Amino acid sequence: MKNLKYVILLLLSLTFINCSTTQNLTLNDGSSIEKAIKVGSVDQEYKIVREKCIDCKLKSQSLRFNNNKPFDVLTFIKPNGEEVNYYFDISKFYGKF
Repeated sequence: MKNLKYVILLLLSLTFINCSTTQNLTLNDGSSIEKAIKVGSVDQEYKIVREKCIDCKLKSQSLRFNNNKPFDVLTFIKPNGEEVNYYFDISKFYGKF
C-alpha cells in the first residue's frame, strides 16, 4: 500500500511537470515572432507546417534574430495563392553543432 502511494505521487508529479512544459499551440501558432513555435529541429518545423498548411509550397526559409534570439521564418504559398509565414524559435538548437 505504501508503494502504491509513491507510484500515485510520482504519476501526479510527472503529469504536472508535463503540463507546465507543454507549449500552447493556440498561443504559439507561429504567426509572428511573438507567437513563434519552439522547436528542437528543422525536421520538427517542417512536420508542424505539413500539419498546419496542407498542400502548401515552400517559397523561402530565412534566419532572423530578435533580441539576440534566433528564429527560422518559413514562407509558404497556399493552394489558393495566399502567402503565409510561420515563425519558429530555434534557440534550443541553433549554433549547437
